[in-house]
Amino acid sequence: MPKLTPKNHQLTEHDFLKLAKTESHPRARTRTRLFILHQLQQGQTPEEIAPRFGLHPLTIHILRRKYWEFGIEQAIYDKQRPGRNSKLKPQDHQAFKQRIIEEQEKREGGRLTAEDIHTIAAQEFNVHYKHSSCLYPLLHRIGMSWITARSRHPQADPQAQDAFKKLYRPGKSGIT
Repeated sequence: MPKLTPKNHQLTEHDFLKLAKTESHPRARTRTRLFILHQLQQGQTPEEIAPRFGLHPLTIHILRRKYWEFGIEQAIYDKQRPGRNSKLKPQDHQAFKQRIIEEQEKREGGRLTAEDIHTIAAQEFNVHYKHSSCLYPLLHRIGMSWITARSRHPQADPQAQDAFKKLYRPGKSGIT
């Protein structure tokens, strides 16, 4: 990441109260930092602000310095932290996703369970997870949601269902 250069931002550049009320970032710390910057903008000292938020005044000083040097983005948002590397190699993500899709399409009814995906990962990609529930972050990373469509009954007739939908529309056939 390139080193940021200080720019000496002023507290008068933003309406922190309005930003705090409209902040869509899910972290509560982001809003808290905006409220702190708003109070600094109002002329309050870090020693006055800190007890209201249960913080040390030094924390307020650090926030003000980060804003002054690097601007609002660097001051209020946390940096992304590195986590453990995925057991499944990044080059295998697409193949793993495709394999899950293929397995789901082969099924006549029902859906894949985490246990089924756990088996695919272990047997075909030599990736062993302690529990099948550990797969959910991996599925999220490869762009798969665990929200699934309603399963199809093995004896369902798609043509009969389409004919029914065309024939019996609410308001058109007299049925409401």
